[in-house]
Amino acid sequence: MEPTMMTHMTRALMIGALTALPTATHAGLFDDLKAAVTGHVADFQSRSLPDQVLDSARVIASGQFRTDDPGQDFAHTGKGGLSLVTREGDVFVQLHPDVEIGLAPDLYLYLSMARGIDSEERFAATEQIEVGPLVKGKGASYYSLGALSDTEINALGSVTVWCKRFGEFMASTDLVVPGE
Repeated sequence: MEPTMMTHMTRALMIGALTALPTATHAGLFDDLKAAVTGHVADFQSRSLPDQVLDSARVIASGQFRTDDPGQDFAHTGKGGLSLVTREGDVFVQLHPDVEIGLAPDLYLYLSMARGIDSEERFAATEQIEVGPLVKGKGASYYSLGALSDTEINALGSVTVWCKRFGEFMASTDLVVPGE
């Protein structure tokens, strides 16, 4: 068979397969594609925002995102440090200026009492507390947790960055209290 004939047949088969799919599947596929593209663009644009650093905050725990977790690959990764800090009675997660999370749409920050969150499976198997969307995927930013008791603070075990749109693990760190 000639290469051009194969190309035409392949194209016809692909078009036939797509037209055979229900319309709802097409809409879902295009919605996912649109979300991925616009989400990646928004994430890329946010990376140039100025760093957000809380002044006069006291560090109560810290951690470094692991770079070798089983749930990470070349696209789904993160590095850098963070601190759990308190200022004027409120607790915040402060991502450090060295934080860099892989490009992804819909990045969210989560807290858990569990430690060792290292994959999609471990994330799904443990209780997570959604803090909110990441302000920026690169550099310093902070997130308010409100007023927490010492018992609530001491119960926190880890911080995870998650791609909510596609259910992808990006990075996590276990929290360490200074002096431990």
